[in-house]
Amino acid sequence: MRALASNRPAVEVVMVVPIPVHLVFVHGLFSSAKVWSAFRQLITTDDELSGWVHVRCFAYDSPFVRLRPDRRVAETDDIADHLSTYLATELADAESIVLVTHSQGGLVVQRFLSRKLATGKGRDLMRIKHFTMFSCPNTGSGFFLTVRKALALWRHSQERQLRPFDRAVTEAQRSVLTGVVHARRHGDQECPITVQAYGGSMDNIVPAVVARGVFPEGGVIPGDHFSIVQPVDHRAASYLTVRAALLSVGHAQPEPRRAAATVTPSQQHGDYTVSPPFAKLEGKLKGKEQNRLVARVTSSAWPQKVHVLAGLGGMGKSRVALEMAHRAHRAGRRVWWISLSQLSARMRAVASQLGASEAQIERAWHGPGSAADLLWKLLDKSGKPWLLVFDNADDPQQIGPVDGPVSDGTGWLREPACDHGLVVVTSRVRSQETWGPWSLVHRISALGDEDGASLLLERTQGLGGTNEQARQLSAALGGLPLALHTAAVTVKTVNQKKVSLDDGDVTDFESYCKAVQRRFASVPGTRPRGDLDELLGREIVEEVYGIALRQLARQGLPQASPLLKVFACLNMAPIPYRCLADGEVLTQSPLFPGFSPTELAAVFKGLEDFDLVEAVRESVADPVLSHVLTLHPVVHGVLREDEDVQRRRTDYLGLAVRLLLKATEGKNPDHTSNWPLWAAITPHAREVARMCLAGPVRMEDRSTVAGALELTRLTTRFLITKGLLAPAHDLVVPIVADCASFGFHEDDRELLALRHEKGRIALEREDHAAAEEELLKVVRARTRVLGGNHPDTLASRHKHARALLEQERWEEAEPLLWSIAEAENTVRGPEHYDTLVVRHSWTRVMLMLGRTSEAEEGARSILGISRRRNWPPTTPETLFVRSTLALSLLEQERYEEAETEVRGALLDAAQPPDSELMMYLRGTLTTVLFGRGHAPEAVQELRYLLEDLRRVKPGSPMTKKFEKIWANALRQMHGQL
Repeated sequence: MRALASNRPAVEVVMVVPIPVHLVFVHGLFSSAKVWSAFRQLITTDDELSGWVHVRCFAYDSPFVRLRPDRRVAETDDIADHLSTYLATELADAESIVLVTHSQGGLVVQRFLSRKLATGKGRDLMRIKHFTMFSCPNTGSGFFLTVRKALALWRHSQERQLRPFDRAVTEAQRSVLTGVVHARRHGDQECPITVQAYGGSMDNIVPAVVARGVFPEGGVIPGDHFSIVQPVDHRAASYLTVRAALLSVGHAQPEPRRAAATVTPSQQHGDYTVSPPFAKLEGKLKGKEQNRLVARVTSSAWPQKVHVLAGLGGMGKSRVALEMAHRAHRAGRRVWWISLSQLSARMRAVASQLGASEAQIERAWHGPGSAADLLWKLLDKSGKPWLLVFDNADDPQQIGPVDGPVSDGTGWLREPACDHGLVVVTSRVRSQETWGPWSLVHRISALGDEDGASLLLERTQGLGGTNEQARQLSAALGGLPLALHTAAVTVKTVNQKKVSLDDGDVTDFESYCKAVQRRFASVPGTRPRGDLDELLGREIVEEVYGIALRQLARQGLPQASPLLKVFACLNMAPIPYRCLADGEVLTQSPLFPGFSPTELAAVFKGLEDFDLVEAVRESVADPVLSHVLTLHPVVHGVLREDEDVQRRRTDYLGLAVRLLLKATEGKNPDHTSNWPLWAAITPHAREVARMCLAGPVRMEDRSTVAGALELTRLTTRFLITKGLLAPAHDLVVPIVADCASFGFHEDDRELLALRHEKGRIALEREDHAAAEEELLKVVRARTRVLGGNHPDTLASRHKHARALLEQERWEEAEPLLWSIAEAENTVRGPEHYDTLVVRHSWTRVMLMLGRTSEAEEGARSILGISRRRNWPPTTPETLFVRSTLALSLLEQERYEEAETEVRGALLDAAQPPDSELMMYLRGTLTTVLFGRGHAPEAVQELRYLLEDLRRVKPGSPMTKKFEKIWANALRQMHGQL
């Protein structure tokens, strides 16, 4: 045993102790820090948590009533800012913080997080590692709501934000979901934190479904609103939940400290060096994940002895491996660095250094023996710890056996049989199947913005600009170390040697970043090559994706290259590839000769294995939409200017158009059931339409242009339906105005379709005069081109009549709508969706003309058909009809029925309170409440509605209408006083 121990470097045994964690409890409404007594008692008696978990309670003032007139009850924003100050002062030295809240405390923390992100201080949140909410009213607490509201003199600012549909709460949740729950990196406006929401199974104050809200992680545990935070022992579910969070944050494996050892550098055999290139070490290794990986691999924290560092080219895999080699070298290991060029000769050098005689080597390399068998026999018998690195093994078979896959473990790459051997491989291939179960694959990811900025600043010696400018450039380059290094060298060279560049005078981080953004946003095949192409570089292009695509072609997947370039023609948003990459459409493209749809899965797997795309699973119900992929920004931007894309621009963009049209075929953008698909497709449809129709180079292929126009029409319809009028306007108006540039006339049917949508945008923006003018022109042109009773003509006639209706020209609108409804009955049938939409407009006119019984009958008839046809209750038109029905009931003084109808519509809508549809329904509710004589509640609802209207639709007719109602209400209230 002594002899064996003497051959190993001395190791100081270090007891693994979790890092210190500060647990901060935040109580709820009308509560105090005493509510956490049970938790504190259990934590202090938990041996596994003692010594490293430090418990704190954040207390704030939350009285049931404030009797002193000189003091007020603090608002939630005040408490959130108080929490911010508390963490910054009381826990200034804390490196890891866990937040646990009860009831309103969850809203306080959400507001704290939201306000930090809104002010660009996302990085201040990096210390917060976990956030758990118990019984938080995430969608409002309805418990005794009527009683709470009835207490007119009880003006409690904290209680008000527990009510359903509170705007500030909704905004904070939206910010936390986007910038915390779904965040992918640390930045000014985002910071990834694990958030879990739990509800009590017996909680009637904040039911479990309310407590879970919109947060994807969490669950339901036993208890009511109060007992959920009063665990009785260490086995209570709520305690185990907090305990698991603490352990997940505090668990750490410190790197073993080894005694210093003098190691003789590796020798050479012939002209082939196997010494690690330590001269290439420049500065400290960047990236927390990268440094953590180095520490764990070199300390043998995993049972596996073979580690594969996989990732996109230029991601810094070799730099991480070199750091491992350096640490292993300092710890006393023998280290060999094997580049795969002249692999056999380099392995021969290793065998020589392990003591093999020339005769043994010759017999193994040129005689009946096996070179790999000899090498591994020597390695496993070596008494001294060692590390063997295979660098750039992008073709894994090079280090595998001659007659089998590398996963067999009988080639140059094997699992060490000795305890002190370690193997590291760098490769673009990250498929676990390729490397075998005895290997552990680690994905090397991009640097975060902070680490990327640090690299830029260090490499340029501060010549390039500020920290913030460096962070922005790092983000633009996607944290790709190779691209960051190139940028640093360029900026430093320009500043030191005063070199002038042609591409926008690139002189510092800011100008380099702007040049990159212009370059990546350019239409494929249109930007002339300049200095930036050399700066981003053919070298980077080749390193990032060229080698990998050639390797995929050698593996029988030549289709990987054109498919990746098609994806580069889309937006940077996640790509729902399962519904988008239609195999049948691909086979019809000249870019995919001889392609079989059955090969598509293999192509996707190849792209993912080489890290050219990142495939992730989104948290959506649709299994097709849940599978999305993204491209690295550099891959996306540079591939747009690929020579093949420039030469065959029509083929690539034409295929993108056809794929998008195929994915949305038969998916009416007006129907809510299709909205998830359209939400995923719209960013790509807008990008492709822009490139085909609004780019600097005219698209010659007319079928591609026609397809792009249809794609634009459908996308615009979706944007209008969702109330996204600004992006809809920005998409369609320039295309209509510039139609001659791509060979179309404004009266061609394709352009008439877009002009119809342009009129609809004006209508929804409440610019009714402009809508009337545009739609009347479209009606006349469509009548001339298509005929008066063509479905498209009828659609334009209906929108024109709507413009008259919204201008209160009801006598003009009524006969038009009646004639359109009659024509729709004949053309489409009485139960067609478009027929019912026209009938609803006619019903509204009946209501405005005082024919309320006819209006009620019309609305109920439409709703009956929608139920019979099984249309989702969330369909916007259905909800609008319910609003009309409520108003007709109100006019007939059937107040209770009217309120029931509109409140039911609000519940079914399931949209944010400030969405176009919800504000419309809330306006109807306000009208009904005033009609019932419920003035206090009506005034309160009106005040919240006006806040949203003034923010979302300032100056609109709808806003002005309710401002008048508000002014009248205030006058009446003043008169009563």
